[in-house]
Amino acid sequence: MKIDIEITRNIQRIANSFARQHGYGIATEVIVDNEVKAPYILERVEYGWRKNTTGEYVSNAYRNNFGWKNTFYQNAKTIVVIPYDYV
Repeated sequence: MKIDIEITRNIQRIANSFARQHGYGIATEVIVDNEVKAPYILERVEYGWRKNTTGEYVSNAYRNNFGWKNTFYQNAKTIVVIPYDYV
Protein backbone atom coordinates (compact mmCIF):
# COMPACT_ATOMS: atom_id res chain seq x y z
CA MET A 1 0.00 0.00 0.00
CA LYS A 2 1.49 3.30 -1.09
CA ILE A 3 0.95 6.23 1.26
CA ASP A 4 1.18 9.78 0.00
CA ILE A 5 3.85 11.83 1.77
CA GLU A 6 1.49 14.82 2.09
CA ILE A 7 -1.06 12.68 3.94
CA THR A 8 1.55 11.47 6.43
CA ARG A 9 2.81 15.03 6.98
CA ASN A 10 -0.76 16.18 7.61
CA ILE A 11 -1.36 13.36 10.11
CA GLN A 12 1.85 14.23 11.98
CA ARG A 13 0.99 17.94 11.93
CA ILE A 14 -2.46 17.28 13.44
CA ALA A 15 -1.02 14.99 16.11
CA ASN A 16 1.75 17.45 17.02
CA SER A 17 -0.75 20.29 17.26
CA PHE A 18 -2.96 18.26 19.60
CA ALA A 19 0.04 17.24 21.76
CA ARG A 20 1.22 20.86 22.07
CA GLN A 21 -2.27 22.01 23.06
CA HIS A 22 -2.09 19.61 26.01
CA GLY A 23 1.37 20.72 27.15
CA TYR A 24 3.52 18.06 25.47
CA GLY A 25 6.13 18.80 22.82
CA ILE A 26 5.53 16.55 19.84
CA ALA A 27 3.74 13.31 19.11
CA THR A 28 6.36 10.59 18.83
CA GLU A 29 3.79 8.00 17.72
CA VAL A 30 0.43 8.45 15.99
CA ILE A 31 -2.41 5.95 15.84
CA VAL A 32 -5.27 6.51 13.40
CA ASP A 33 -8.44 4.78 14.60
CA ASN A 34 -11.91 4.46 13.06
CA GLU A 35 -13.62 3.97 16.44
CA VAL A 36 -12.70 7.22 18.20
CA LYS A 37 -14.63 10.46 17.82
CA ALA A 38 -12.02 12.93 19.12
CA PRO A 39 -8.23 12.85 19.43
CA TYR A 40 -6.68 11.96 22.77
CA ILE A 41 -3.31 11.24 24.41
CA LEU A 42 -2.97 7.48 24.86
CA GLU A 43 0.33 7.46 26.75
CA ARG A 44 2.91 9.94 27.98
CA VAL A 45 6.37 9.20 29.38
CA GLU A 46 8.49 12.07 30.65
CA TYR A 47 12.16 12.33 29.76
CA GLY A 48 14.94 11.84 32.29
CA TRP A 49 17.25 9.35 33.96
CA ARG A 50 15.67 6.13 35.27
CA LYS A 51 16.73 3.01 37.14
CA ASN A 52 17.10 -0.14 35.02
CA THR A 53 15.58 -2.35 37.69
CA THR A 54 12.46 -0.39 38.67
CA GLY A 55 12.09 2.31 36.02
CA GLU A 56 11.63 5.02 38.63
CA TYR A 57 13.00 8.54 38.13
CA VAL A 58 16.59 9.14 39.29
CA SER A 59 17.69 12.60 40.41
CA ASN A 60 21.09 14.16 39.81
CA ALA A 61 21.90 13.75 43.51
CA TYR A 62 21.36 10.00 43.25
CA ARG A 63 23.63 9.77 40.20
CA ASN A 64 26.29 11.89 41.93
CA ASN A 65 26.29 9.59 44.98
CA PHE A 66 25.95 6.19 43.31
CA GLY A 67 27.33 6.78 39.82
CA TRP A 68 25.90 5.89 36.45
CA LYS A 69 25.50 2.17 36.90
CA ASN A 70 21.95 0.84 36.81
CA THR A 71 20.63 3.98 35.04
CA PHE A 72 19.44 4.79 31.54
CA TYR A 73 18.14 7.90 29.83
CA GLN A 74 14.45 7.83 28.84
CA ASN A 75 13.48 10.04 25.91
CA ALA A 76 10.05 11.62 26.08
CA LYS A 77 7.27 9.60 24.42
CA THR A 78 3.83 10.86 23.51
CA ILE A 79 1.35 8.57 21.76
CA VAL A 80 -1.61 10.38 20.19
CA VAL A 81 -4.73 8.70 18.81
CA ILE A 82 -6.60 10.64 16.12
CA PRO A 83 -9.86 9.75 14.36
CA TYR A 84 -9.79 8.58 10.78
CA ASP A 85 -12.08 11.51 9.89
CA TYR A 86 -9.24 13.97 10.64
CA VAL A 87 -7.12 12.45 7.90
